[in-house]
Amino acid sequence: MIQDFSYDKIAVSSFQKPKKGNEQCGDSFYCLETPDYFICAVADGLGSGVMARAASQAAITVVAEHHHLELDELMHLCNNNLKGTRGAVLSIFKIDFRDHRVLYAGVGNIRFMMNTGTERLIYPLPTVGFLSGKPQKFRIQEFPVEKETAFIIYSDGMEIHTQSRAILSNMVSPRESAAYLGQVTQTLTDDATCLVGRTSL
Repeated sequence: MIQDFSYDKIAVSSFQKPKKGNEQCGDSFYCLETPDYFICAVADGLGSGVMARAASQAAITVVAEHHHLELDELMHLCNNNLKGTRGAVLSIFKIDFRDHRVLYAGVGNIRFMMNTGTERLIYPLPTVGFLSGKPQKFRIQEFPVEKETAFIIYSDGMEIHTQSRAILSNMVSPRESAAYLGQVTQTLTDDATCLVGRTSL
């Protein structure tokens, strides 16, 4: 299923599909643009099905309610809210329109890539592990962004590593890219979520 999110400075499209045999996807995501920043988060609950969905939603609910906070605070709140759940992996990034920078934090195997428009591919590595309420330290990574950039963030149900660079540098539209990625990911052995976006700061 493709969804489109059109904002003033950023256009985003998402592809999401549950693991074969499940009605509910264990992944959840959230994105929002404000006058000062754009924030995007993808969470993948451990396992699949209803319980995985509940875990990923526990993280995304926090992001939706507290997106104005610094990323470190946000990650700690998400972690705390995952107590009593299966746990989840989570990646969040925030594009600061004022300072032209992107801030990223991630735990687990959700991948994020951004093309800055200068042939440089940003590919920050997340921290190994998952969130379950146990105390953790989070690494916040920061990168400059250009006026026009493209990004992909996706859960481990998507197998798009070989196509990613070309999709970012040759993006016609986020919707076309999300639809293409959904088509090439034919053999889904896990829940799959992908968000593709393009900025014009």
